[in-house]
Amino acid sequence: MTRRALLATGLVGCAQRPALPVFNTVPAFTLTDQTGAAFDGGRLSGKIWVANFMFTSCTATCPRQSTILQRVQQETAADLVSFTVDVARDTPEVLAAFAKRYGADAARWHFLTGAAETLNRVAFEVFQVGNVDGKLEHSSRLLLVDSKGAYRGNYPITGEESINRLLADIKQLEEGK
Repeated sequence: MTRRALLATGLVGCAQRPALPVFNTVPAFTLTDQTGAAFDGGRLSGKIWVANFMFTSCTATCPRQSTILQRVQQETAADLVSFTVDVARDTPEVLAAFAKRYGADAARWHFLTGAAETLNRVAFEVFQVGNVDGKLEHSSRLLLVDSKGAYRGNYPITGEESINRLLADIKQLEEGK
């Protein structure tokens, strides 16, 4: 087939992207959201979501993470979950003020605190991005979870290419691929 014939049939440049890898499965968890209500992780079942680990007084990577999540909120239907690593200071009230600062849609963007053991299990055992141990050290990566609770990708917050890949991967999951 000539290039012209390929173009006419739409076969050029339409290669399917490979399926995203499955790194782990997110287990059941219960934490507290920015309203002070119990947040059962099962609420995310059937939804694609993007997670991050942050703390509200961070001046390094957390503002950039939150700005990117604003964009994800605007450009996709994905839910967002921001897990604090500062359980001592990030109370629901503090998280609510932080959520407001970033224009978080409370129906889709959840800021979670709770037992350090639970947060640590999610950070360390599921996403393998560090420990929630009071040292306030955390990953600056954004983490993609599919509608079945499978951890499918992690994305550094540096560079537009990585953010565009995250957005494309969300779209790929939305299309069921």
